[in-house]
Amino acid sequence: MILTNFLDRLKQEYYTLDGLSQENYYARLSGLFVLLELDGERLNVEQDLNIDQLLERFANINEEELRTDLSANELALIKLKVKAGLAILINTIEG
Repeated sequence: MILTNFLDRLKQEYYTLDGLSQENYYARLSGLFVLLELDGERLNVEQDLNIDQLLERFANINEEELRTDLSANELALIKLKVKAGLAILINTIEG
């Protein structure tokens, strides 16, 4: 994936994050975290984006907080964290 496609995908995820529900959040967030881990890490190195800490925060959310049985309150908190992280990531890349 090239940087412009990656950035477009991040923006799409950011703008559609509020549509996550108890039924679809796990698949959507898992896919986002895989995108960040694989393409984000690669592009960070290739483009010298300096987003190491942001990617690490997303990895921590994925490893420590994402489960298939989140309550509505837990899901709301994760959505808030992910949306804020995506906003920072997008702004940093667009820099």
